[in-house]
Amino acid sequence: MSWTETLGQKLSAYAKEEFNYVETSNIVDASKIDFGISGLYMEATVIYFEIKNIPYILKEQGRRKMAQVYTMANEVLDALAQQTGAFLNCYSPGAFLIVYPGKEENIKQAVIGAMKITQAFTETYKDQFSFLPGFEFSMGMDHGHILGTKTQSDNAMERLSWFGSSIQKACRISKECARPFYVGVSGSIYHTLGEEMRTTTRRILGIKKSVDIWTKVTYQYENVKKHLYQTNHKISLEEA
Repeated sequence: MSWTETLGQKLSAYAKEEFNYVETSNIVDASKIDFGISGLYMEATVIYFEIKNIPYILKEQGRRKMAQVYTMANEVLDALAQQTGAFLNCYSPGAFLIVYPGKEENIKQAVIGAMKITQAFTETYKDQFSFLPGFEFSMGMDHGHILGTKTQSDNAMERLSWFGSSIQKACRISKECARPFYVGVSGSIYHTLGEEMRTTTRRILGIKKSVDIWTKVTYQYENVKKHLYQTNHKISLEEA
C-alpha cells in the first residue's frame, strides 16, 4: 500500500470518529489525551501576545535577530506565566498564548499578568531588549472555552494546538492595540473587573485623585460593532 493510500485510510477513519475530550482546568491533564481525535477542553482567560513588527525586524535586522528576540520573549512570557498561574503556548512564529485556566474569578489574575508583561518588556528588562531597536508588541484578552488537540512531529516532539472563539477575539483585539496601550480586553472581561482593577490613584496638581486606567475603543468584529478597553497601566513583577 502506498503512503497516499495509507494517509487516505487514516483520514477516513478520523472523519468517522467523534471527537472526544477531557474536561479539566489543569494543563497536566494533557498527558491523558492520545494523538488523533481527542483533546483537552477547558474554560480559561486567554492572552494573545503578538510581536507586531516582524516584517520590519526581518528586513532591518535579519533572521538571526528575529529568532533571538523571539527566544527572549518566550523566556519572559514563560517565567511570568508560571509566576501568575498560567501556562504558555506557542501559537505562531510571531504570537503566543498565555492561558489562565478557570472560571471568571481568574480573570483578575490574568489582567494582572498582562500588566506585568507590559512592565517586563517596557521597564524591568528593557535594557536586555535594547539590542533590537523598534521591538513592538501588543496583547488582546478574552474569556471562554477552548479546546486543545495533541499532535506529534517526526522528531517525536508533542504539541498542543488550541481552538476557540475567545482566542480569535483576543487576536482581533490585539490588532487594535499599540504603544503605549499594550493591553486590550473584551467588554465581557472589563465588566467583570472590580473598582480596584479599573482605577488607580494619581496626584494631579498636588491632589490625589482616582482616575480610570482604561480607554474605551470601538472596533469591528465579525462585521459587528463592539467595544474593547485599552490600558497602558503597569504592575511591578514583585507585586502579589
